[in-house]
Amino acid sequence: MDIELYQIISLPFMQRAFISCIALSIILGILGTFIVPRKMAFMADGISHGSLVGVSVGILLGIFPLILAIIAAIVMGSLVAALRSNRRITQDGLIGILLTGGMSSAIIIFSLVPGYKPEIFSYLFGSVLSTTWIEVYILLGFSIITLGLTKYLWRALVLTTIHDQLGRVMNLPTTFANYFLFVFTAIALVTGVKLLGIILVSAMLIVPVLSSSFLSNSLKSSVIVTITIGLISSIIGLCVSFVADLPSGPCIALTLIAFFIASFVISVLLPKRKIY
Repeated sequence: MDIELYQIISLPFMQRAFISCIALSIILGILGTFIVPRKMAFMADGISHGSLVGVSVGILLGIFPLILAIIAAIVMGSLVAALRSNRRITQDGLIGILLTGGMSSAIIIFSLVPGYKPEIFSYLFGSVLSTTWIEVYILLGFSIITLGLTKYLWRALVLTTIHDQLGRVMNLPTTFANYFLFVFTAIALVTGVKLLGIILVSAMLIVPVLSSSFLSNSLKSSVIVTITIGLISSIIGLCVSFVADLPSGPCIALTLIAFFIASFVISVLLPKRKIY
């Protein structure tokens, strides 16, 4: 097993996959802690599917697809942040429109792409083989920016999650915090599409947060537990996918679900205790 593990780590494409998963686990672990309690888990599916329009345009024009997907994510995240207080448009309704509009546009654009384009399937279902160093560097840089802004906006993020009006009364940058949360979550989901695919990337945002709710008793500890679960699940899932020659996205997603089940069982057996 030691030899197999060394072989896994020594492969360049697996190195890129491990680094990307570690960075993605940290980003989505932090952002998911504030997204899921707001009952906006559906945002993960809406943004990841909707951003496929950027990927399709990039493939059609021969431009780096991730850049256009990030631009699409920024637009959609900004719309969610701008219209979240509009009483005539519900958040889940807006996200549903973004999902169907983005997917419909992407399907039409994909139909215009001549010949066979295998990169389309890497975005749909995820592929560690197709992750490039450029995408890894983008993800690492994005991680550093996310950590810095999260530290700066921590109080505003906490208060807007608990009670939005309270943060405004205390003169905290709640509007900026909301834009940061939704836009950066959208970008993080898009950057994770190449690893997990648009179908399963939402698992990395949602499942670790739900698992940590059984094991932690404060917001800060929830962030730590969420990141830890995401990291361990990603590493295990990638190793299993390599050894068993299985798709990486489903392996990581099923590992996350296994952690959720284990966390739930622990909470039932030890209802009055928290691990952290």
